[in-house]
Amino acid sequence: MKRSVLAVAVGMFSCGSFAHAQTCASATTLARDSSYVSDTTTTTNWMFQFGPLASPSNDMLYTFIAGPQPLGTITPTASNYLFAMYLIPSCSDGGSEVPPIRATATVGSAITLSDPPPPGQPSIMEGARYYLAVTGTAAGGATANGTVAFQTPFPVTLLTFTVD
Repeated sequence: MKRSVLAVAVGMFSCGSFAHAQTCASATTLARDSSYVSDTTTTTNWMFQFGPLASPSNDMLYTFIAGPQPLGTITPTASNYLFAMYLIPSCSDGGSEVPPIRATATVGSAITLSDPPPPGQPSIMEGARYYLAVTGTAAGGATANGTVAFQTPFPVTLLTFTVD
């Protein structure tokens, strides 16, 4: 039986190709066991005051509510620019965010959500809301915009078994 890891959403989402400003309230809700293509080419650089996102490139924001452990990973699978993904425990439209609790800037290098957490990082708490910010790296400058494909996790929980 599959258990929901992330907030249930209707269908799969792909970041649109239209220009729009992001807000915490308008963050795209991630669904479990889904593929996404995050396109920052037509978004805005709205999180400019957030330390790790202090690049002049555009940002895309996602949200989910953590389910029960084990949660798995969020894995970037392809990119056409110098990207960075940050898992943050809260969101402020004023642009002043708390430090990220997980990060990756490498295709194939996952953000771990399961326990035990990476050394020095907090556990992901069931029922808590989290945000996933996708942006360009500071080294990429203002032109560090493009697409990042990523996959959300799905845990499988064994409820019962029999031996014949």
